[in-house]
Parts: sequence; C-alpha cells; structure tokens
Amino acid sequence: MNRFSQLVLAFVIIGALLVTITLTIPGLDLSSPLLIFAIAGFLLIPTFAIKRFTKHDTFYILTVAKTKKPIKFIKWISKPRIWDLLADVGLIIGFGTIAIDYKYARKKGKAKRIAIDIASAILLFIIFFAIAWIFFAANSPALFDIVLLWSIGFALGGLMLFAIVSLAWQALDIIVKLLAGRMPCPGIAPVIPGVQIPNVPTFLTPPIYVWGAFLIILVVHEFAHGALMKRAKLKIKSTGILLLGLLPIGAFVEPDEKLLRKSSEKNQLRVYAIGPASNIYSMIVFFVIVALITAAFAPLIMPNIERMEKEIYLDSVVIEEVLEDYEICGNDFNIPAQGVIEEGWILRNHNGIELKTAYDFKQAFSKPDKNVSMIFETQTGEIIELEIERNQRNEIGIITGLNYVQGKEPTQEYIDLLSMLNGLSIFFGWLLMLSFAIAMINFLPMDPFDGGKMAKIVFLPYFGFLKMNKADTEKFIGRLMLWIVLGLLLLNAFPLFL
Repeated sequence: MNRFSQLVLAFVIIGALLVTITLTIPGLDLSSPLLIFAIAGFLLIPTFAIKRFTKHDTFYILTVAKTKKPIKFIKWISKPRIWDLLADVGLIIGFGTIAIDYKYARKKGKAKRIAIDIASAILLFIIFFAIAWIFFAANSPALFDIVLLWSIGFALGGLMLFAIVSLAWQALDIIVKLLAGRMPCPGIAPVIPGVQIPNVPTFLTPPIYVWGAFLIILVVHEFAHGALMKRAKLKIKSTGILLLGLLPIGAFVEPDEKLLRKSSEKNQLRVYAIGPASNIYSMIVFFVIVALITAAFAPLIMPNIERMEKEIYLDSVVIEEVLEDYEICGNDFNIPAQGVIEEGWILRNHNGIELKTAYDFKQAFSKPDKNVSMIFETQTGEIIELEIERNQRNEIGIITGLNYVQGKEPTQEYIDLLSMLNGLSIFFGWLLMLSFAIAMINFLPMDPFDGGKMAKIVFLPYFGFLKMNKADTEKFIGRLMLWIVLGLLLLNAFPLFL
C-alpha cells in the first residue's frame, strides 16, 4: 500500500471513529474536532493526490502547478500598443501626483514642475471625490470627512496613499475603541469564501462560490503582467496557479527576474503597474458586462417575476421579532422599533402601499425613504398608525413573517429564479469588491507587493539627500515602507486575535 492510500485509509478510520463516538455517547459534542478533521482532510488528501499522480511541486497543503501552455496566448494578447498606455495610466492610478511628477515633471523647470503637480493633484482630487461621493457619501453626509481625506490621499499618492490613509484612519479608530473598552472590527481580515472570520460581521463572509471570482481576478492580474513582459521582450519562464488543497488562492506569471531588473525603469514600472491596474480596468469591464446583461435580459425576466409576484397573495405580514439595540465594530445602533412596535402585530400598510401581494410587499420595502409610515393591526384588532425614522444603518429593526393565502403561495419556479438572480448578484458584487481590494493591496509600497517594487523606483529620486548609492537607497526605501505599512497592517489586524 503506497503512502497516499495509507493517508486516505487513516482519514477514513479516524473520521469513522469520531462519528461513532459522537453518536454513541449522549451529550458529547465533537463538532469542532470533526470540523477541523474535515478541513484537514479536504486540504491534505488532494495535495497528496497531486504529489502522487502529477509532477507538480507540493508543500504539505500547498501545490504550485506550473505550465507553459498559456505563454503563446499571453504573447498574442500583448500585441496592441494600448497596453503601454494602460500601464502608464495604471502607474498614475497607483501613485497619483507622485507618479506624474516622476514621469513628466521632475525634469522640467521649477515653475513648470510646480504647475504640473498642482494641476494634476487638483484633477485627481476632483475625479476621485466625485466617484467616492456618489458611491459613499451621497446618502450618508456623515462620511464627508473620510471621503475628503481619501480624495486628498488619492490625489497626492494614488491608491497607494489612499490605502495608507484608510489603514491609518482605521487603526486610529481601533485604538480609540479599545481604550474605551469597546470591541472594534479588524481593519483587515483574510477573505476566505464560506468561512466566517472571528470578530468580522457575518454579512462580510462571501459564499463558497466566490472562489470563482478570486480565480478570475488572479488570472486577469497575472496575464496583464505577462502581456507587459512580452512587450518589454522579457522571457516568461512559466505560468501557473497556487492551490490550497484544491482551492485556487494565487496565480503567477514567472519572469526571468535578472532580465527584468536589468530592464529600463520604464519597462519595470509598466510590468509592475499593469497587474493591479488591470484589476481596476476589469472592474469597469465587469460593470459594463453586468449592465449589458441586465439591459438584455431584464425586459424578458422582470415582467415574468412581477407576474408571479402579483399572483402570490398575502394573508398577513406578521411582526415576528423586534430587534434589540446592538453593537457592531464598537459602534452602537439604536433600534427605532424598540418599545414602539410589538411582536405579533400585523403590518397592513407600509409607505402608503397596502400589502396584499408579494409584489406589493417588494414595492413597499424597496422605497429608500428615511421616514417610514406604517399601519398595524394589533392582537386586539386595534389599528395603529406610526411613522418611524430609520437608524444609521437604514433599519427599523423588525423581522417580518409572510403568511400566504392557501393555494397562492410562491411557486418553485419563482423561488429558483430568485435564488439564481440573487446568487449572480452576490457573485458580481464580490467580483467588483475583490477586484478593487486586490488592486489596492498590490499598490501598497511594501514587498512582496507590486507597489513595493514600484516604490523603490519612483521614490528613489526623492531620497538623494541620503547621499547613498542606488542599491543602499533602494534598501532603505524598502525597509522604511515595510515598517510603515506592516505597522499599520498589524494594528488593523489586532482585533482578529482578541
């Protein structure tokens, strides 16, 4: 019997033993050991199988699967000259006015250089502030301060400084809340689809199928690196993916590092910048794809959904639970319904819409009004009209249960269709969020991220006062950025260990 067969047999025996003990001893809870055992088997057995039946390199639960097959495809997609422009713009996205000064202004006269830098900073500030205001602060004016700070950071240092500003802001918030005896959420946390991270709200746990989004993002990132390597006439040794068990957690395009370091600064910056920049560009592509799909299929699907919803009749909408005041990430949230609405009441009218069908229910609860008007029928038959203002999270604090008229319940077709649409919405939502997160992380000016390699080149001219040679100055920049970023990352991760 070979080692792989022995491993599988051992896991089967131990697993059967744990299940048998759990079933035969009343009150004994072995759910945690069983979960740990299942995860270990899920990671170890596939890795040992890969080691036994393939030639890929394995390290306990990790596999580095290399191949040269995509190199021809990478060479083909690298032909358009627009790659160079995308990489140069990507450097500006990553390092803002610092990048513009490095590439275009530092060799100009003093007056021209100042004018270019000021004009660039103002333009980048306006662009980022407009986008951030639309997505974050338009409906939440309280976020104006952080949006303003983000915009200044982006204008001066692109997503690199935006990330540092965000980490510093969150680190300060964590320290203040810990000193006040509150439990903050971590500013950073590993995103593992299907796994809830301690001290992280459950709504931030992505479904298991989001692994597919990870793979898409990583392939886009690495193939973009490869395209610029080919444009710089650099050799690609191999491509591949990094597996945790059978789960893809990384992708790579392996360059000839010696040739890359000997290449011009322009080529190096383009190779490094295009990776995270491609994740920003792909966000736009994904958004357009979703918009086109929605425009094409919504006219076909939505009338059918509305028809089915209008055929689902509600007998009553019952208040099953009134939530209590709660705390998330060290912030208190008051429940407006507490002490005003009672469990067991029947909601008859919401925002002026009488709740007779599922369609009425969806329309009534989709209105974003800050103040919500409701009409209830109590257990005694009394009719009560209320107007309640939503809290900071746009909540009232009630959980409703729907009772349907017999024979007019939701059909399986309706349930399946909604489930599919909800799954697609969640997948694309995470695809967009993770694309931005991976771009931002990779622009951090710290090794081994792309931003760390770019920082040593871009910051080098500004550290001439150190009077050191190039190699020593690059080492100094690397260490300085490492301590700054690593310190902020550790402070942001601290609540994970509490």
